[in-house]
Amino acid sequence: MSRPQHLKAVRLRLIPAVIGLGAVVALAGCSAGQVTETDTQVAAVNGGSGDLKQISIRDATFTFPTTDARYPAGSSAPVQLVIANEGPNDKLVQVTSPYAASATLGGITDLPSRTALHATGESAQVQQGETTADRVVQITLNGFKQDITPGVTIPVTFVFEKAGSVTVQVPVGADHSPRPEHGSPAGAEQGGGH
Repeated sequence: MSRPQHLKAVRLRLIPAVIGLGAVVALAGCSAGQVTETDTQVAAVNGGSGDLKQISIRDATFTFPTTDARYPAGSSAPVQLVIANEGPNDKLVQVTSPYAASATLGGITDLPSRTALHATGESAQVQQGETTADRVVQITLNGFKQDITPGVTIPVTFVFEKAGSVTVQVPVGADHSPRPEHGSPAGAEQGGGH
C-alpha cells in the first residue's frame, strides 16, 4: 500500500471515531444550563424551612392536635423544629405570627456558632438519659385567632438578636398515633372491618 493510500485508509477509520466523539460531546451538553426535573426538588420533609444569613430553620411544624384533630380558636400549639447556626453566635429572641395573639419561648434560646436548637414540642426539662449538651428550646404559639387544621400553613416569624428575622410557613405536623388494624374492633367501628 502506498503512502497516500495508507493515509486515506487511516482517515477513513478516524471519521467514525470523530463523529462518535462529537455526538457524545453534543449530547452531554444538551442539558447543560437547562431547567431539569431535579433542579427545583427539595428535601422530603413535612415542615416549613427558612434561611437567614447563616441560620437555617428546618422541618418546622405544629405538633398534631391531641383532641378534635384541630387547634380551635383561642388555643395554643407547640412548635417542633431544628434551628442550625453556621455563623457567629446569636440568640432567638422572639417568635410571632399574625394568626396568634402571642408566643412563648422557654428552655435554651442562645444559639452559639456551629450549634443547633431543637424544639420537640415537649418539655424543655432535661429528661433522664439526656445530656445537658442537648440544646432544647420550647416555642408555643398562644391564642390562635381562628381554627388551625391539618393541611393549613400559617406564617411564623422567628427573630434573632443579630441576624434579624425570617418568616416560615408552618403546617400542622403528621399524626403519629397508632392506626387501628384492619379488621380490629376499632377499625370495624370506623368502617374498616368487613
